[in-house]
Amino acid sequence: LAASPITEILWLIPAVPIIASGVAALLKQAKRKISSALAIGSMSFSLLLSLMAFAHVAAGWAHGHALRETVNFTWFQIGAAHVDLGWILDPLSAVMLVMVSFVGLLIFIYSTGYMKDDENYTRFFCFMSLFAGAMLGVVISNSILLLFMCWELVGLTSYLLIGFWYQKPAAAAAAKKAFLTTRIGDIFFL
Repeated sequence: LAASPITEILWLIPAVPIIASGVAALLKQAKRKISSALAIGSMSFSLLLSLMAFAHVAAGWAHGHALRETVNFTWFQIGAAHVDLGWILDPLSAVMLVMVSFVGLLIFIYSTGYMKDDENYTRFFCFMSLFAGAMLGVVISNSILLLFMCWELVGLTSYLLIGFWYQKPAAAAAAKKAFLTTRIGDIFFL
């Protein structure tokens, strides 16, 4: 069974905020408006695609079908052995995509005012975009390997955001504590 066009482009939902994060990382600190516009624009695009995915799943429900579509591709191959990655669209992932992208968009909009006087405004939106993209990647992962890679990005960005004001001893200590705690959890996850 072939995946629908919306499922085929589902990878764009986490990819767009991650790309926005990469672009924001290259911006100078003075490019505050561009940084926040990239972040908010990427989350708006992800929300739009998430709503389209949800509508696709809801249309399946309306016709009495529990929709479950997957897309897999070979990441790399050595001889006959290959590692596949992919993503999934089902009712749970569709609902979670909408929730994560909607709440993320609201947080990004709120953050423009909250962080308006911070000198590291651009860096903050870089970290937030990477965090949002990684969370969206966790939601649509169809393999344990892709799930683990996205989860590690979530852990990294959590560390970066918790320790954002690293010059404060409490923030630096909290970041270290969060990093160590999540690494211990990762061992059990593996």
